[in-house]
Amino acid sequence: MGKIHCPVCHSDLKKELSALSDADKKLALIILFCQNNYNTIHPDTFSFIKIGLKIAGDFGLKNDENILNTYYAFYLLHHEKRNKAIDVCNSILPGLLKKRNYNEFGLAIIILSQIEWAKGNLEKAYEVVGMGFDLLKNKKNKHRALIRLNWILGGFSLDLNEIELALHHYQISNKLCVDETDLGMISYVKIGLGSVYKNKKNYPPAYGLFKEALAASQKNKLWLVESRSYFELGSIEMAQKNYTKAHELLKNSYDIRKKNKAFPALVSSLNSLAELDLEMHNLKHAKSKLREAESICIDKNLRAKMSSVLLLMAKLAETTNDYKSALNYYKKHTQLEKEISKITIENRNQYLKLNYNAKKTKQENALQRLTNRKLKTALEKEKELNELKSRFVSVASHQFRTPMAIIQSNTDLVDLIVQKSDSQLSRPILKANGRIQREIQTMVGLMDEILVLGKITSGSTLILRPRNTNLEDLCQEVASAFNELQDESREAIIITSGRTKNVNIDRNLFKHILNNLLSNAFKYSSEIDPKIKIEYEEHTVKISIIDEGIGIPVKDLPNLFTPFHRATNVGDIKGTGLGLSIVKEYVELHGGTIDVQSNLNNGSCFIIDLPYVKE
Repeated sequence: MGKIHCPVCHSDLKKELSALSDADKKLALIILFCQNNYNTIHPDTFSFIKIGLKIAGDFGLKNDENILNTYYAFYLLHHEKRNKAIDVCNSILPGLLKKRNYNEFGLAIIILSQIEWAKGNLEKAYEVVGMGFDLLKNKKNKHRALIRLNWILGGFSLDLNEIELALHHYQISNKLCVDETDLGMISYVKIGLGSVYKNKKNYPPAYGLFKEALAASQKNKLWLVESRSYFELGSIEMAQKNYTKAHELLKNSYDIRKKNKAFPALVSSLNSLAELDLEMHNLKHAKSKLREAESICIDKNLRAKMSSVLLLMAKLAETTNDYKSALNYYKKHTQLEKEISKITIENRNQYLKLNYNAKKTKQENALQRLTNRKLKTALEKEKELNELKSRFVSVASHQFRTPMAIIQSNTDLVDLIVQKSDSQLSRPILKANGRIQREIQTMVGLMDEILVLGKITSGSTLILRPRNTNLEDLCQEVASAFNELQDESREAIIITSGRTKNVNIDRNLFKHILNNLLSNAFKYSSEIDPKIKIEYEEHTVKISIIDEGIGIPVKDLPNLFTPFHRATNVGDIKGTGLGLSIVKEYVELHGGTIDVQSNLNNGSCFIIDLPYVKE
């Protein structure tokens, strides 16, 4: 489709639409017109939107329908049909966001927030704008929406007399307008900035901004901007007591607003003109304007505007020495002002509370982000350290294994040579060689344990290979292997209670658990037989390894499952201090727990609590 020229005025659009037969081109022309001229609120605007909506509906163009409905909602807002505008906006927001129509999305958000603000729901108004910001996060080409959202926040802040905050938001909008082509939007931002400067009584920059907005509005026939610009310029002239110039500007604003039936704004123009007439002692004209303003306030239920009208009527009555009427107007004004002030105070408190909560949340979020970054860095460093430790342990274990294997092969060779020799030294050599071989096995066992522990503590996931197992048979297998090695005819005794149930375990890992605990039971007790007690309960099975040996000092119990920790009373009994820490890891890998009960010189009981787990 070729580029379509967008006419500025409504009559031009009518002509171009009547000349077109292609529905698609008509629709594109209407959308473009709405995007560039929506804030003129001309009586024909709605008729154009209806034409566009019918075309979009006939062809199933849902996206175009959503765009046009945004401008329909703006039209409804201007004509005080707020509930309908809310319904339209809520129905189109998801579609606008999904199709990346951020220009219209931003407009729908400010329509919703303005309605809530006008109803006195300040917190809800801020929530709507906050929702808009949240939904636009990480989106591209959203600058028009951000202009609008910051602009509306500037207006809210100005209403609450938060001047510096208003300036902040308007400056953001102004900065985003650098490459903007929507002159209406640019003009409104200029008016916002100008209003801040006027509030600060810094009139020169304010006057300049209002003049720029006026020029842009006249060039592009934007009556809303034009009437507001005239009004603001007139109020500055009045503040500087340039009454003739002020009257001319305010009258222009009044004429435009009356022509377009902008009633709330029209009351503002009438009040300012009446106030100016009072200053110039044109009492008859002042009375006429105030009567007109009063009539509009009653008809449209504009309570806040009525309060200012009553105050001016009291001043007028006082000027004409009608003190009874003046007092009556003052009473009405005061009563109405109290009602409005109460609402204003409540709203301001809501705002302050909301603003405090927002700042607090922002600070908490910033602190949480900082904590998360620190935690992430720490975790990354911990991961690197664990990986380094794992590599070191693995390399060191293999490096130790190589010389151990060489020593082992050489001791085997020495055994072979000595056995064939008749030398008198054969016996002591074989004895010494046996000690070397035992120490080699101890060293290899230590390396195996260090390698296993290194994998566990480095975060490497051990793979369980569980299978359905008869626990009594497994305990008997382990106990039998130990019983065969005992020189003093000692043996491990197995005791069971409860109804036997199979368990789903990794046989190799669980054999390691039993081997370690039973080895300790034999090693740290010298006379009475160790016991393996199996208790089948409803949800778990308890396996207790019991000895009546040297026991464990109370001070050693808290660190018993810590790597390389050994009880202080073990004396010359050999051990690495790694076995129990590996046992604990293996038990927990099965979803179980391990505990110890011990009294010094009265033996120890290691209790494994293991849940039944389905295959």
